[in-house]
Amino acid sequence: MNQAEHDLLVIDAQDGSRTALDELVRHHHRNLLRFAYSLCRDTALAQDAVQDAWIKVAGRLRRLDDPRAFRGWIYHAVRWRVIDLLKRSHRGDRVLEAADADVETSAGDEDRDRRIDLGAAISGLPGADRETLQLFYVSGLTVAEIVVVLNIPAGTVKSRLHRARNQLRQHFEGENDEHR
Repeated sequence: MNQAEHDLLVIDAQDGSRTALDELVRHHHRNLLRFAYSLCRDTALAQDAVQDAWIKVAGRLRRLDDPRAFRGWIYHAVRWRVIDLLKRSHRGDRVLEAADADVETSAGDEDRDRRIDLGAAISGLPGADRETLQLFYVSGLTVAEIVVVLNIPAGTVKSRLHRARNQLRQHFEGENDEHR
């Protein structure tokens, strides 16, 4: 779906179209679940957080001034709902800090090993850098959208991405040196 189609769906949903809202849910739900799970590593909590965020966003959709801000807005809502649910479950920062990268293991052994290595390297990043990397590369958000989700300046987003990339590069360069 291109940006114009997405924006029109948001506008239609703001005007009360249930079909448009359903299409937005279909389009974003899976990635929001992945994002929520990456924060808490709890499937049920992630599902609850995403569902609660959709309910909240649906009720406040008319307040959104710019349809292009929708994606950042929904990710922001999911992030805060995960944090709220973690606090209520008394797991808070321990879980957020322990969360690691989402690694699939369904392909061949070599590909799986590379993804596991990458997942391990990503899980070794500081929580804020890991979360920013997740939003940018896995969820596909832009720097401007990440600014909205994390409520930080664009320069901070760029710094975190730069730092995380450098740490991953160093990790794999060091690993390659060991195998020589």
